[in-house]
Amino acid sequence: MSVHDPVNILLVDDQPAKLLAHEVILRDLGENLVKANSAREALAYLLKNDVAVVLMDVCMPELDGFQLAAMLREHPRYERTAIIFISAIHLSDVDRVKGYETGAVDYVPVPVVPEILRAKVKIFVELYRKTRELQQLNNELESRVLERTSELEASTARLSEREERFRLASEAAEFGTYDYNAEDDKLQLSDQLMKLVELSNEQEMSLDQALSWVHPEDRSKVRDMMVAPRESGEDRHELEFRIIRKDGEMRWLMDRGQAFHDGEGSARRVIRAMGTVLDITERKQAEERQILLMAELDHRVKNILANVSAIARLSSSSAGSVDSFVTALDGRIQAMSRAHGLLRRGGWTGANLAELVAASLSPFKSRSEHNIVVEGAPLRLVPKIAQSLALVLHELATNAVKHGALSQPGGKVSVSWSRVADTDPPQLRFIWSERGGPPVREPDRRGFGLTVLAAAASEIGAKADCTFGEEGLNYTFVGPLDPQRRVPTPALPPEPAKPEPQTNGFKPARILVVEDEPLVALQLQSDLEGDGHHVVGPVGDLLQGIAIAQKEQIDAAFVDVSLGEDTSAQIADQLLARHIPFVFATGYTDVLMLPEHLRTVPRLAKPYAIDDVRRVMEGFLARTA
Repeated sequence: MSVHDPVNILLVDDQPAKLLAHEVILRDLGENLVKANSAREALAYLLKNDVAVVLMDVCMPELDGFQLAAMLREHPRYERTAIIFISAIHLSDVDRVKGYETGAVDYVPVPVVPEILRAKVKIFVELYRKTRELQQLNNELESRVLERTSELEASTARLSEREERFRLASEAAEFGTYDYNAEDDKLQLSDQLMKLVELSNEQEMSLDQALSWVHPEDRSKVRDMMVAPRESGEDRHELEFRIIRKDGEMRWLMDRGQAFHDGEGSARRVIRAMGTVLDITERKQAEERQILLMAELDHRVKNILANVSAIARLSSSSAGSVDSFVTALDGRIQAMSRAHGLLRRGGWTGANLAELVAASLSPFKSRSEHNIVVEGAPLRLVPKIAQSLALVLHELATNAVKHGALSQPGGKVSVSWSRVADTDPPQLRFIWSERGGPPVREPDRRGFGLTVLAAAASEIGAKADCTFGEEGLNYTFVGPLDPQRRVPTPALPPEPAKPEPQTNGFKPARILVVEDEPLVALQLQSDLEGDGHHVVGPVGDLLQGIAIAQKEQIDAAFVDVSLGEDTSAQIADQLLARHIPFVFATGYTDVLMLPEHLRTVPRLAKPYAIDDVRRVMEGFLARTA
């Protein structure tokens, strides 16, 4: 079977409707989709066929997903097969650990996002193909080595000819060979292996000399592979290890070889070891990139879900009816979707402001297209500002339709922007101006719209100004084009303590919130303040977060791991130094980007509910009580 032929993807679920939905989502991959309505039906198929990926429901009659996964892992053919659980119920951390222990590589919650499911399945399908291709190559190499060894034992007269053929084959396949004589402690290397490790003319050396260019952490296992006695029948070996070349570059090598023994039982010892060495650095780097890609994909999806959750909860607080809530929520999610669409087209490096304005305001233009006038030169925005402005434009436009200039015939809206070049760093000036509408006045309480207008600006270090005039609303936004380069505003001194009611039997606390997603930060602030606590921030900037963590009077903190291109490790170090309890709020499944000493800090997974926040707060307050 060719590695390019369609591979089998097994879909296991006791609900035919879900199987059909998964089949429709994955049909475009062009692979062979096999459906099984039960675990027993899946096992019957697996006993006769190879499968690249298994998608299964956790909850099934007779055998559940965990039991089926455990059975697959016990079978040699499927001990490394990718298993993805699709679950419609909320799984606890214990359930997730149980799933990973039984062999799962990922979880996909319901409702399923088609693009995410396709992307995950595609990655594992490609990994299956690459693994199969590598296995074929390894089998070929093993066959060649065994053939050459047999010929060496069979005929000394043909030794020179066979060695030459082997040398040519190794050069063509770019693998090196070695021959180690343990009794003389002499290791001979082929030309290709010398080239791999950047040696010039030292074809023969001792084992210790060879180990000097092996990575220190791998030296003991390489030595054991060469000289440690093995049980009878375990002469062949395979080992991946690292070397450090003379130029300082680290490379990954894979050694497949065989040891020859003398004696029996306790007197059994290695007298010779031979094998081939292949440079697998590119494969290792590809595996690392895939791991990082999966982590980043998981992080982005969870951040999106956290934003949607925040929008839903913030919208519900000001909704007058279910219909108005649904309409407002749909519009705000559509605004985020338009921004994400533009960012995706730009490879997540940024979005064109003119395209963003056009996409955001097109639903609100009249047929004559004279009610909204747009003026501004093409300007590229970083993702953070593009996402914030998408929501700002949506809130301004819907407000103008309901209460402002677009609610009356003849009313007009002017949208303009310009680059303020005489500042360092350069800034963006964005202006929304309404004319011909009814008089508007500042509302008595701040709803979702005004909150977003203020929070979006504050989060990236911009200044926003709302003027409620005789003909409509005027909004001005002035802020840095790149929030990562801005100089953070200094931390404000702590406000005088105000008497507040106790929270769940504890005194109200001052909580630092570090979060670079404005809506998520806004919802977390609302949850904490709703329980009587005082929020310091929210802060979305690394330097400002460090300054507050060093000097501000705070009792605990919620700290987002990822702050744009930075991590919050330095903020966490300041909190640890002051013995202030904190929790990492993150969309990453793992936090390998953090230093080792911070990887055991408790984590709050995004998106989170108010019960999660309260549980964390109870732990904080119990420690400080």
